[in-house]
Amino acid sequence: MMKNTKRIITILLFIVAFIVIYATPVFASAATSYTLTLNAKGEFVRTQDAYLPLRTTMELNLNKPEDMMFDDDGFLWIADTGNMRILKYDSVTNELLFELTYPEFLAPKGLYISSRGLYVADSAAKAVFRFDLDGTFIEKFERPDSLSFGETSFEPSKIAVDNRGNLYIYGEGVSNGIIQLSNIGEFLGFFTTNKIRLSVVQQFQKLILTPEQFDNLLARSPQTFSSIFIDDNSMVYTTTMSTYFNAVKKHNTQGGNIFKRMISFDDARDIYVDKEGIVYAGMQSGAIFVYDQTGDFIFYFGASNSDISSNQDISGVFQRLSSIAVRDDGVIFALDDAKSFLQSFEPTAYAKEIYRVINLYEDRLYQEAIDAWSEVLNLNQMSVIAHNNIAKSYLQLQDYESAMHHFELAGNRTGYSEASWEVRNLVIQSYLGIFIIALIFIYFSNLVLHKVDKKTGKVTQFTQPIKKSFDKPILRELSFMFKVMRKPIDSFEDLKHGHQGSFRATLILYVAIFITFIFFNTSKGFIYQYILVEDIDITALVLGFTAVTLLFVICNYLDTSINDGIGKLKQIFMMFVYALGPLFLALLLVTLLSHVLTYNEVFFLDFIMTFGTIWSFILIYLGISEIHEYSGKETIRSIFMSLLFAIIIVVVLIIIITMWQQLYLFLDAIIKELIRNVFN
Repeated sequence: MMKNTKRIITILLFIVAFIVIYATPVFASAATSYTLTLNAKGEFVRTQDAYLPLRTTMELNLNKPEDMMFDDDGFLWIADTGNMRILKYDSVTNELLFELTYPEFLAPKGLYISSRGLYVADSAAKAVFRFDLDGTFIEKFERPDSLSFGETSFEPSKIAVDNRGNLYIYGEGVSNGIIQLSNIGEFLGFFTTNKIRLSVVQQFQKLILTPEQFDNLLARSPQTFSSIFIDDNSMVYTTTMSTYFNAVKKHNTQGGNIFKRMISFDDARDIYVDKEGIVYAGMQSGAIFVYDQTGDFIFYFGASNSDISSNQDISGVFQRLSSIAVRDDGVIFALDDAKSFLQSFEPTAYAKEIYRVINLYEDRLYQEAIDAWSEVLNLNQMSVIAHNNIAKSYLQLQDYESAMHHFELAGNRTGYSEASWEVRNLVIQSYLGIFIIALIFIYFSNLVLHKVDKKTGKVTQFTQPIKKSFDKPILRELSFMFKVMRKPIDSFEDLKHGHQGSFRATLILYVAIFITFIFFNTSKGFIYQYILVEDIDITALVLGFTAVTLLFVICNYLDTSINDGIGKLKQIFMMFVYALGPLFLALLLVTLLSHVLTYNEVFFLDFIMTFGTIWSFILIYLGISEIHEYSGKETIRSIFMSLLFAIIIVVVLIIIITMWQQLYLFLDAIIKELIRNVFN
């Protein structure tokens, strides 16, 4: 009896434990700060964790903190805006060391530590205050009285100071750029400004309006910056909100942007640069992006409360990130000004190894960097950052073919182009002498053969059968395309009367143009093949090509049938295909040259495509005019109406297909419901 009782109690305890374990909400995955990087296609993919949440600090009793920075001793200074104070905090011992208050503080939003002391930017006080690091007030910088400063408002929100003591101030609502003051407060000018980016509609308006009309149409101001930072080398970094386009910038001495094609979200709130030159950009949504010294994206991590289904506070998750700072040991600190806490993130072994290897490259230890990155590849064979940095190291070691291989795996077309250019130069240098000798040999051989043929005629006897073998009707009909290109009016007149060209040759050319079109879209050189073959919708290409070409021919026939056109459908089709000859050759030539030319010669490819397209359009214009015996005005009207009819047909087909899909789904749902009601 006792054994049965114990057995029953054991079973009951097991059931209770099972229920408790599986009924209790678990937030392990939500508490994890996932790390994402880019794959070769430029898509964000998850990689090894680079940072993990370390500590969430609430005991400082912060109130809407907006900025922070580490000093040379490793202490963290925090602008506690809501409490109108500046804190000095030991992030290692979690101890508050010092609290700076000042009677004139109203909203201290920004701070900066330099060899000249502590600078505090207060937007409400409309001033920048300078203190010793022991809290002693030194001086106050107020609105410049320079005439060149004009009516610009002076509400300092963020500040940075260079080695000479010059102040770089981001002022709220100032679209002219970063306010630059000397170390005695004189206005030096606006250091840099964001460029105005026009929408498609605005670009069209600028095209059709006069400059005065365009300027009066709407007020256009550059986007304002959101933060500023100066590293140990006095290089200026900025962030900009509400844009994906170069939201993170590194500026040269003239204010120009050094970084190109920066990857970030559209809410870049703050920026920080560590002692090694690694750049960290904090997004207001909670993500922290990390870049190397040249601006190449490494990875990002972090999350926002909006990404979490639970309303609970989770370590490493932000409601509104306001500032970031990086300790010398690599630990990242981030402020949340909505929930007023300080969060730290500890780098993992993976992140430390990435930074170590990046520094090897910066120290010009290229072979060591290759070996180290190869170890990273053992963890992830498709690591883009590893392949990219191995390629850059091979490039420095002048192993250009290996660099090309790894640049291709990384999807880095710019680097691949640079390495390919070097490989091509080496090939040219190696075979230039042989090539010149071959040209000279061919030239003199031609002269000798020409003289021999004059005396004996044996060369002609040998070449005549070869020429006759190519003198076939189908070949003449296909080569008619070149006559169309040279003498379009006479050629289209002959085509209309059936003297030259044939329908079978037209069909062969049409298929050849179609194959070349597919070849152009799928088989260009890596540098110019921006979409991988496996990501291309071949069906869409096939349907698109046939729809565009055949619809234009049919619509032109329908239009000209009711507008005194005399061309037949067959003639219009033949004319159209022969007129596509220049475009056909351009597609073929560009596809082949794309395997040889680099970005340095992209102009030639663009010129070939543009020239071929324009040439074909001119031939189509002349062909329609000649086939239908139209005047210039009638020809333009016919082309416009043909295009319009084609667009209308496409739209109608899309509507019909969409309606049929909806009808199918509706009938499918009704049938399933009937079956469910009948059999259940």
